[in-house]
Amino acid sequence: MIAFFRLLLILIAAPPIPLGATEADETPKSGLPKVVIVGDSIRLSYASVVSKQLAGKAIVISPRANGGDSNNVLKHLDEWVISEKPAIVHFNCGIHDTKRFKSTSKFQVSPERYEANLREIVGRIRSETGATVLFATTTPIHDARAAQIRKDRDYELLDASVERYNAIAEKVMQQLTVPVNDLHAAVSNPGEAGETEDLIAADGVHLTTAGRQLIGETVAAFIARQLAADGK
Repeated sequence: MIAFFRLLLILIAAPPIPLGATEADETPKSGLPKVVIVGDSIRLSYASVVSKQLAGKAIVISPRANGGDSNNVLKHLDEWVISEKPAIVHFNCGIHDTKRFKSTSKFQVSPERYEANLREIVGRIRSETGATVLFATTTPIHDARAAQIRKDRDYELLDASVERYNAIAEKVMQQLTVPVNDLHAAVSNPGEAGETEDLIAADGVHLTTAGRQLIGETVAAFIARQLAADGK
């Protein structure tokens, strides 16, 4: 009986086992730098390629949620980025921002708001994590395919809008000295990777298997160069 009460006292005094502990809790002990990649469904489609390409070089964190527009990225920045305390953040937002509603000709996120959001996203990541920030331009839209799929919807997606917003982003990133991964150019001028039309899916927005592989490898290589530059 005495032995039983001694065991009970030990159990009561012992610290509680954290609930919901996951393998991710052990990642800092791996010695590998943590990389967070954030973006919309395009990012979701190539994330697994990036993770495979950087295996043994970094821990790649890709939030399960679609990043959506820049307002949404900013809204979820604590959850998706800040809380992870990464060494590098590679992010994109743009396609959803450029949705232009047919009834008003207004964008989902105005050019002015888009620029302000990008500045705030970069500023917060830097000040709250100390991470190196990388930005990726938005991949191109195939206008004819996108228009056909969305002819009955209340908005349109146009490559001209993507190029306009990419130009805004490139200006901001240049001013903030953020390296830019030009994914729009990677798809628009794929070289030996094939023809642009073979990289963009039938909906005019998303990537084919070949496109996902190309962009995943492009993102991984860009991050790997930054890891080397940072001495990681």
